Amino acid sequence: MGNVYDEMETMQWPEHELTRAQQDRILEQALGRIREDRQPEVTVRRTRRPVWRLAAAAAALCCLCAGGVAAAGHFLAPTQVAQQMEQRDLSALFVGPDAVQVEETQQAGDYTVTLLGLTSGANVTEYWSSDWEETDAPRGRSYAVLAVSRRDGTPMADLDAETPDVTVSNSLVSPVLGAPDCPLMDYNVYTMNGARRDLVEEGGHYILVETDLLEPFADKNPQLAVVLNSTDGISDLLNGYTQDPETGTIAPKAGMESRCLLFDLPIDESKADPEQAAALRDQWLGTGVAAEENADGQDLLDDLATITPEQVRAQGTLQSTETVSITDGVYGMGWYYGDGGFQASTADWEPQEKDRVAMWSDAGQVVLMTYNPDDTMTVEQWLVPVP
Repeated sequence: MGNVYDEMETMQWPEHELTRAQQDRILEQALGRIREDRQPEVTVRRTRRPVWRLAAAAAALCCLCAGGVAAAGHFLAPTQVAQQMEQRDLSALFVGPDAVQVEETQQAGDYTVTLLGLTSGANVTEYWSSDWEETDAPRGRSYAVLAVSRRDGTPMADLDAETPDVTVSNSLVSPVLGAPDCPLMDYNVYTMNGARRDLVEEGGHYILVETDLLEPFADKNPQLAVVLNSTDGISDLLNGYTQDPETGTIAPKAGMESRCLLFDLPIDESKADPEQAAALRDQWLGTGVAAEENADGQDLLDDLATITPEQVRAQGTLQSTETVSITDGVYGMGWYYGDGGFQASTADWEPQEKDRVAMWSDAGQVVLMTYNPDDTMTVEQWLVPVP
């Protein structure tokens, strides 16, 4: 099991200086990778970004033509891929008026990667992000389907194979925007609330990637970056491509063309919406009025995090107090208090402090816990004044 320092040490950092917000996003990515390491490789649901999910239906290989694989032009259509992933509403979007058939193919080492198509519409995959709370940004989603096959025609390995060809952990698919005001670090699958599903069917490997709506940025040269043999996430994106600061043009770095591909996303430029784009930008980058309010709330929480029990008792108003014994309940052995409160206890548990601030909220609610010599716990609920 890794720790965040080990993960960050193994990451390849971009050559330019990072802002504090960018550093925070890289830290969150490192934490996400540790969480992924603790989970089975094939998962079903995603609740927070940037944690990827794979389709549960990893179909058994069904080889064509005596062990061959579906050739270019004979892949499943995006609507069929969505059906195989049990996403019926998404399957309908891929035959709807906003769907675009692409079928552009590029070579990457031993593999062929084909962008089959894309569409936009409602959030039909049950994706959820806390970023959407208290924001006016559009809730629509953009979806794209790619196919990966071997150049020699042999079938792609199944998702649960001992040595799979392509996985979430060794490849990266990310929308990018080729505009000078849309740097790679700030506009990518991690910031755009991205999610991914993989499927192997008839010897072909299919990738479904979704993000927040891209259509408002139709005038920003939207593209799709595909990085194979990628293990460092955002670092591979930043170090695998260059972006001209004057024109915003994105291109694979010299020598990286065999593993870093770039597809144009043919989104109708008339769908560009500067107002919606600004709302999405504020949501992704944590800027705007809502972000300022959240920052004020975080400052208050930071202040409460340093408050001492003595300060709480001197400044606050006691709301309730109770002393509880260790019991065995739905969460195991520990102290159960209030309306669903719980403090765990183990056989070798030793309190670090006899009297401590256990919890606090931006409403000024503070919980104090006092560990007593008889193994009981006194829990005090306080209300302290806040600005």
